[in-house]
Amino acid sequence: MARVTDVFMSGTVGNLVLYRRMDKNCARLKRDGIQQTAATKIRSENFGIASRVSSPLRKGLYAVIPFPTDRSMQSRFSGSIAKWLRLSDVDTLPSCDAAPYISGFQFTNGNAFSERFRVPVAVSHTDNNIITVSVNAFVPVRNVCAPAGTVMIEVVIAVAGCMLKTGMPAGSGVQRIQVPYNDDTIAAQVLQFPVPVAQGRLTITAAWLQYYVLKNNGISRAENPAFMPAGVINARYA
Repeated sequence: MARVTDVFMSGTVGNLVLYRRMDKNCARLKRDGIQQTAATKIRSENFGIASRVSSPLRKGLYAVIPFPTDRSMQSRFSGSIAKWLRLSDVDTLPSCDAAPYISGFQFTNGNAFSERFRVPVAVSHTDNNIITVSVNAFVPVRNVCAPAGTVMIEVVIAVAGCMLKTGMPAGSGVQRIQVPYNDDTIAAQVLQFPVPVAQGRLTITAAWLQYYVLKNNGISRAENPAFMPAGVINARYA
């Protein structure tokens, strides 16, 4: 970088750029057009795809995201989709039943959903228009880690789909399992969501474990951010 000491002009002269930086007159040469490698170009395109589909997916999963406006969470969620895509060509992207990086993503900090809700949960699709979520039988006080004073728990499960290439929403649904926090056995449950699973669609199933405690002579949901485990159970691509 050169410095102009006696005369100052700002602007461009040929391939020379004159400018001020930190109260100093400076000059530099313009670089020729930067050529992206094929890998860099694909990575950039896929990052754009990840950013585009992140918003409609989060809207479809709104009921299981404790802090939906958290910019850090939004960035991490887009990043998980971009990591899954990596250098893949979306036109030839193979199907998968558990997309890495997205499956297991946590919307909140602290313990993961699976660490607090220690109950096997399976996601499948019986046909192209139904997502099935199967929850094994469990005993709340044995299989669910809860803060002191918990009298009831609620598992909110949401499913949302999106066309990967265009970002168009492709259906969503929400269901809830609410049970007392005691030592009674809760029977296994099968929940069905009418969310189409078709070619080119990324479908995400996520859950939020909510705790209800006694407060002011009533029952209210715990608002401590440390006890809001919420995350993706499964992400699949057709």
